[in-house]
Amino acid sequence: MLKGAIEYAPSTFEERGAAVAFTTPLLSQTRVRRGERSKLEVLIPSLSQGMGIYVVAWKAVPEMVSMTMHDRYLHDLIVKEDACAPHEIRRATLKAARRGLAGPKAAQAARHALEEDEEQGTLTHYLLILSILKAVGLESPEMLKAGIDTDEGQRLTRQLMTRAAESLRMDATLLYSRLAEIAAVAAPVGLARSPKPGRLTRGLTDLKGFRDSLTDWAREVPSDAAPVAAFCAEVAQHTIGIGEKVLGDFHRRIEAIGPLMRDWDSEIVRVRAQAGRMAWLLDGWSHITGAWEVAQTEDHHQQAATVNDLFRILPLLPRKESSRDFVADSKQVKLAHRRSVRMLEDWRTGQMDMDAIRRIEAVKARAP
Repeated sequence: MLKGAIEYAPSTFEERGAAVAFTTPLLSQTRVRRGERSKLEVLIPSLSQGMGIYVVAWKAVPEMVSMTMHDRYLHDLIVKEDACAPHEIRRATLKAARRGLAGPKAAQAARHALEEDEEQGTLTHYLLILSILKAVGLESPEMLKAGIDTDEGQRLTRQLMTRAAESLRMDATLLYSRLAEIAAVAAPVGLARSPKPGRLTRGLTDLKGFRDSLTDWAREVPSDAAPVAAFCAEVAQHTIGIGEKVLGDFHRRIEAIGPLMRDWDSEIVRVRAQAGRMAWLLDGWSHITGAWEVAQTEDHHQQAATVNDLFRILPLLPRKESSRDFVADSKQVKLAHRRSVRMLEDWRTGQMDMDAIRRIEAVKARAP
């Protein structure tokens, strides 16, 4: 059921919803959330007004919009899995892309992302084992030399972990189980001392590059879209500031692995909450940073069109996450946005825009 356009100022991340990487231009980065009676609904940004939102029952979307094959499959998958959190939506997106429905490059990127997730999980688990052994004074050069993926390395690891569990006064099976649980939570973020940063930490770094690039563009390129670009960079900066604090707290709690094991019931809840908050903070930004990077190969006219598209889907922080009211601030930017959109209105049509679809697929061809 269509609920109509609203001025959207969500209080929480859950109310804001999770961004969905559709390839149909009108639906690109629309957000799904739980609505009345816990039924899924989608929030569709208005094409021309920037911050207007249409609230539509999720199951009604295919009847309203002409969707690509990829999007129909992804839509059905989200309904089937009843997904509306960032990690659930990402998993469904990778499943859809892996089938090749968004092109061979997107399929390859999805397979690579899934492989990288598995490798990151293994690396995180290994580093946590080293961390717990160090915490109880059982560092082993022999284990490191043998390597954890060899029979000898695994034998030494089991011996040392049994002794570590005794030192912590807990069952070895429980210690292994808890480390596996921490690894599953921590892998998307990454550990502070990891030789390879996690996906969300890389996302925060990408966001810093986006902020810097867009700030320079707004200053150097004469365009009606310049104030819009500056606003997007400001929202990015505010998100970065909060993200760095969340990341610092997350890493401190993981590094204090002894207290984490000792006060497990309360600490794992906090660790899980911080990891989830990082995912929500960065939700929707990977498409934006990727789209802007793709736009760097295009002329200023198309870059201005990209800036206006990004403004329309900008992940504004919910009220409970920020003291800054970006929804109110954005009202001043809307005038510049409308002027810029009118200047570029030949780029925006309500029909199936094949060039726009190709640009979206180019973003999906980057590792999600």
